[in-house]
Amino acid sequence: MSIGKWLAAPDVAREREFERENVLRKREQYLATNPLERFGSDPAYRAKVERIEQGLGCCSGPVLDIGGNTAGEATVMQQRGYSMLVGDINEAGLEISRERVEKFGLRQPQYVAFDAHHLPFRDGHFAAVTIVEALHHMVDYDRVLREALRVLRPGGRFYAMEPNAWNPIRRAGEVRDRFRGTIEKSFYPGQLRDLLEKAGFKAVEVRGFGIDKPDWKLREVPAYRRWLFRLHTKLGLEYPGVFGSLEVLARKSGEMTSEGDASDDFAACLRSPGGDRPLEFDTASARWREVGRQASYSDLNGIPVIVRE
Repeated sequence: MSIGKWLAAPDVAREREFERENVLRKREQYLATNPLERFGSDPAYRAKVERIEQGLGCCSGPVLDIGGNTAGEATVMQQRGYSMLVGDINEAGLEISRERVEKFGLRQPQYVAFDAHHLPFRDGHFAAVTIVEALHHMVDYDRVLREALRVLRPGGRFYAMEPNAWNPIRRAGEVRDRFRGTIEKSFYPGQLRDLLEKAGFKAVEVRGFGIDKPDWKLREVPAYRRWLFRLHTKLGLEYPGVFGSLEVLARKSGEMTSEGDASDDFAACLRSPGGDRPLEFDTASARWREVGRQASYSDLNGIPVIVRE
């Protein structure tokens, strides 16, 4: 990897390609794993999902999961009564999730491929928005958070998990990942709070937490680094403010209304990137078209890919 590429600023297209290659390399591994069975057998994975649910509270409306990749946690939440719409710029990850759900006979979340900087949904549609371990992959945090706020209903909840910049082990790993070709970053608690408040969120809370790592993550670590993985996990549990992760909870101002419900058809809320124009599916071309314009977007086996080329 060249020094120039290592020093390059984060780029949406480059990150999209890296994640696509990564998820396709693990395709068979993903398809062999039932997320609901993992939830039942892996205490650490179950604790992670339950923590997200606790952060959302009682949520009867649609939930948008931004940066969901292969949608493991969202798939479990769909089985547990949530109405999940999972989005990621990497449509390959969403397609793998769809195949896996069909293979194991699970209730399917809805899927839309999008760039989180330009969400393809109307204003105020979702009762909650989650970004789990994904915001740090984004190029423009301010824009992503403003978009998340825009598509939330008044009173809607926002929940995120992000890596903690106080963690020296994490920071060392970020240098390694630069050489692998991806951008890994982390946040200080005050930095996240300022970003949310600047975007317009209210009642912002940022707190450190420790949690065991799922068994499958340990198996993916090379044998010579497993001692460090175990140490990192132990330190995170004992000193979550430094070695743990960060949990973010916030709200959109206003009172939640009963407009819309969990059964809303996602196609009805689709808009061009940024939320300007309604989209409709053109069966003749098998593409999503902006109403009144020539602009169109592709469809991958029922998954709208609403990404500006």
